[in-house]
Amino acid sequence: MKRVISKEEYLDLYENAPFGYFSINMDRQIVAMNTTLLNWLALEKSEVIGVKSIQDIFPVAARIYLETHLVPLLEVEEAFSEVNLELFTKEGKRIPVLVNGKLVKSEKRKEARYRFSVLDISQRKRFEMELIQAKKRAEEKSNILQEFNTALEQFAYTASHDLQAPLTTITGLLGILNKRGFIPEESEEATYFNLINKNLHRMKLMISDLLAYSKIDNDSAEMEKVALKEICEEAQELLSHSIRENNAVFELGELPSIMGNKIQLLRLFENLFSNALKYRSDEDPKIKVWSERSPSIVTVYVQDNGLGFEQEYAEKIFEFMQRLHRHDEIPGTGIGLASCKKIVQAHGGEISVRSEKGKGSTFFFTFPLT
Repeated sequence: MKRVISKEEYLDLYENAPFGYFSINMDRQIVAMNTTLLNWLALEKSEVIGVKSIQDIFPVAARIYLETHLVPLLEVEEAFSEVNLELFTKEGKRIPVLVNGKLVKSEKRKEARYRFSVLDISQRKRFEMELIQAKKRAEEKSNILQEFNTALEQFAYTASHDLQAPLTTITGLLGILNKRGFIPEESEEATYFNLINKNLHRMKLMISDLLAYSKIDNDSAEMEKVALKEICEEAQELLSHSIRENNAVFELGELPSIMGNKIQLLRLFENLFSNALKYRSDEDPKIKVWSERSPSIVTVYVQDNGLGFEQEYAEKIFEFMQRLHRHDEIPGTGIGLASCKKIVQAHGGEISVRSEKGKGSTFFFTFPLT
């Protein structure tokens, strides 16, 4: 049997609804207001009904808009919905609300009513403000990053034209000195000579990595269909000497084709493979590559059995010029993984790593399939 809701229950629903309700007559006097709205405004019913008009609960701008736009709209359309306005509380506090209005007609014009429901959107406004502020902060960070990239590109130009040539000259002159016997073997001079050569090599490597890093954004604009398995095989060819030297074994699983920049993707896998060889453990390196697909993205995994590291450093290793090992322990510039991150992001994906010290690392990154 269907239960009939009593008048008292209807009244309770009206009075304590999560919305505010009020009605005004043709003279704009408030003739009804529910408990919810009274509480919002910090008013008693006796202070409002038949005493206050809409001028008393809306600030000036909202009153003008009601009189010049919304009330005339009710006369023509008989209803409106979700209009942003503000209410005044007894203490003068403003409450942002969404207002819906309806004209309730009557045979006698004076008995007609305008009914309004209002929704407090203070929390929504706070969220909107937080989003605006978060967007502003993101834009500021983006501007800083853009400035950094611009400065890096300028440096890269300088490095390629003004630094590499002198380095090449110095390297050549040192080679001549060595060949002509100016550097006696097993002497103090020979120690310094080797140290200079070592640091020259490191500087040339750093300049080369900086140049490659600075070109990622420009190169990534040239997209084509790329078979990732072929890219992996090409990266292995480039590292063939190091692979043989380390007695490394590769296992390539199923890898799809994606839209990408071939040069950058080759650099991505070359960097990851090179790292796996560089940070090897006492065991022969084993590097496994495979992928998993979903309808919209592919996730590629590159797993090794190398030194690994504490998981707490999983984000730090992708930062520009950040390293977990000293250069005298394992050589490197700290730019390779930062380049990997930039390459993946330039392709619309993200890169992460899971690692355990002494048990190796698994890098995984995504590419969109559309």
